[in-house]
Amino acid sequence: MKRFLLAGLLFFSLGAHANEITEDYFDIATNYCLNGNYRQAVIYLDKILMLEPENKSVTDLRNGLNQIIKGYNTSFIVSKSNAVKQAVEAKKNGDKQKELNSFLSGNDYWAYYFLGEYYKQNKDYSQAINYYIKSVNQKTTFTQCYLQIAICYYELKNYMQTITYINQYLKVNSKDDFAYALRAKAHLGLKVYDTALSDILTAIALENSLEYQYLEGKILFDMRRYEQAKNKLEKLTNEIHTSEIYKYIGFAQAELGNYNDAIINLEKSLILSDDDKTVITKYNEIKLRVGK
Repeated sequence: MKRFLLAGLLFFSLGAHANEITEDYFDIATNYCLNGNYRQAVIYLDKILMLEPENKSVTDLRNGLNQIIKGYNTSFIVSKSNAVKQAVEAKKNGDKQKELNSFLSGNDYWAYYFLGEYYKQNKDYSQAINYYIKSVNQKTTFTQCYLQIAICYYELKNYMQTITYINQYLKVNSKDDFAYALRAKAHLGLKVYDTALSDILTAIALENSLEYQYLEGKILFDMRRYEQAKNKLEKLTNEIHTSEIYKYIGFAQAELGNYNDAIINLEKSLILSDDDKTVITKYNEIKLRVGK
């Protein structure tokens, strides 16, 4: 039964990777899944997220595997939907139209759920929400839908609705670290910083991942707790090498008056990506200041 769930989760993660390194990590994770070693699979999904922190497909897969590991949402494992099985075969054959038609031919909660997944994968979040709601209305204990609805609302930047559905989800799944982290992001979007920090600390207490520690650092920065933000983020640079992390460290150093250190970190940010105009502006501003 678990194999079908994993087929579904892997199904919607295919093609989500941008480079050979992440594809290799994904292949390794897939092999661990097929052998039932879900904890090792999660480790390799975490490696992908270090390189692609905004990869929602991989985040969803990681979350689903953690649900199995922790023993939550066992109802999420069972499916007898012929529509979904046909869609999986169509996906394997590269027939996107048949894939969609197979989903649409079903009228069970699994078909609705995976229609939601299909539309979410294609960034049609409003349509995805519609089918997740149909799924949970048909099977009220299928609370995973509430989390997926919350994710869609977050992508639509509707942070209030994101929080509403996460709260609904947490009534049944009170120890889901991913849900607390998502709610932290929603509160951050609303600039409710104290609540965002509380949520991410709860997530870290449940699962002390690099992703959550990184988010904590960004929240501390937005709270103008620059020394704490700098210290938190600097500890993560052995594992996380992104333009954004050096941007935050550089900005925090600048706020603290450590201009030489700020320049060093902003230069690292620009080496990794020179598309962020705020980094270029801040870098030039500090260079002028130091030059005086």
